[in-house]
Amino acid sequence: MEKNVTSQNIVKLLTPGPSSAEKKKHVMKLSKELNQIKLLDTSFGSEEEFGQKPSMKMKKSATKITVDDQPPGVNGPFQSLTKASPSSIHSRNKSSSVTNSQTFNIPKGRNPSEAASSAEISRIPLPEKTVLPKVGRTTGANITNFSEGAKCKPRTHIVFLKVHKSASSTVINILFRFGETHNLTFALPINGLHQLNYPHYFTAAVVEPLSPSNDSQFNIMCHHMRFFKPEVAKVMPNMTFYFSILRNPVQLMESSFTYYKGTSAFSKARDLEEFLNQPSQFYNASATDSHYAKNLMAFDFGYNHNGNFSAKHIQLMLQSIQAEFDLLLILEYFDESMVLLKEALCWDLDDVTFFPLNSRHNNTKTRLSESTTEKIKSWNKLDWEIYVHFNKTFWEKIDRHIGKERMHNEVRMLQQKREQLAKICLQGSGSVVPQLIKDRALAPLQYGKAVIMGYNLKPTLDKATRQMCQRMVTPELQYNRLLYRKQFPKKALKHSNAAVLPKLSNRRTV
Repeated sequence: MEKNVTSQNIVKLLTPGPSSAEKKKHVMKLSKELNQIKLLDTSFGSEEEFGQKPSMKMKKSATKITVDDQPPGVNGPFQSLTKASPSSIHSRNKSSSVTNSQTFNIPKGRNPSEAASSAEISRIPLPEKTVLPKVGRTTGANITNFSEGAKCKPRTHIVFLKVHKSASSTVINILFRFGETHNLTFALPINGLHQLNYPHYFTAAVVEPLSPSNDSQFNIMCHHMRFFKPEVAKVMPNMTFYFSILRNPVQLMESSFTYYKGTSAFSKARDLEEFLNQPSQFYNASATDSHYAKNLMAFDFGYNHNGNFSAKHIQLMLQSIQAEFDLLLILEYFDESMVLLKEALCWDLDDVTFFPLNSRHNNTKTRLSESTTEKIKSWNKLDWEIYVHFNKTFWEKIDRHIGKERMHNEVRMLQQKREQLAKICLQGSGSVVPQLIKDRALAPLQYGKAVIMGYNLKPTLDKATRQMCQRMVTPELQYNRLLYRKQFPKKALKHSNAAVLPKLSNRRTV
């Protein structure tokens, strides 16, 4: 291998300039060589080597459109602070009930396979001899805005790493609405597509460029990508706020098996238990879609999902993520996450009020045994380590910047706002199965064996109220298309067939 094969050289080669077949050929060669020594491979022996990221592929492939499960807490297993006293925020366990709401028909019991409580997670030992890294900040970014109230200035330069199957579609809807309301500019996928070169590494070239006469900067980047900071930094300014969201790997894999049933690893397995009992019969590490079946979060963050994970490599990875991201949210505590996010961004509570999008019907969810749960943790070792570590830092941020009592009050206000909006906006008791969605513009994509729920709006809303309500329940694909038309009206006409709305009818029974 050439000695100068580094991510820096790859980035240099990809810098916009005169193109040539020879240059592209050389880039592809370097990409192939770098991909042979991915981040978490045991061939790495130093922190310097670990810090090198493999290159992104130049070939543009057709992107699969993905949607996420709902954030538990409104229509699912969210842990809420409403039923807990401020002092019990860290001591909730699996037997505790979730907040009940007539508007959303929240189930009273918790699925035994749901995420462990924060106290349980905190007690899980990290790898031996592992020292937790000190809090790191993205260059130029900080969270000094916490607890400063009116003194802070709302952040408008934001990167959200949209992690698969982790309520990311609900978060992206919040960002879409905030950006549209405040006339911000989005870094949108080129040609009206819906993902940023995924599953290949992100490159600046896959962002639709602003016109030469437009001297504004991009404000928000939030579409699916495989994270690669040097290329993201080409698109976003230095003071950008970087955040993402994590999900318990146990529930994430259960969701992925249903949603990505057609992938090479899952298609022939009768159920998740069979896959985990004999993964070698189903899983091919070299398959281009293998990441959907193993360490999916680590893959989205840009790391090798098939690496051999020594304690040192895991520690270096955690340090790298902590240095590159200002905030990591936790799906199992979505309401608390939204409060923490609005504090970090200096937004209002109204800005982070949400309806859960892309939620699965309960009939497509599988209860997992204790043995299956342990097998998933072992199979997704890297994701589990990421989740354990950043679950801990999540609660540390709450204690440090907000406090239990104020968090309790903020969550209660957020839930009240959501219930009030549901009464204003929604027809019926909340989300409905695909067959009952009346407006095609509000029909979410149906994918795999999951049944994705949607909403119906009240027919008597005035124009302004209807627009506000509609934006809250518009699925990601449709909202993305709307923003692309607004931001690039001429190009939108040219690429009008690039994004097709989901079919309104759905024959699948539940």
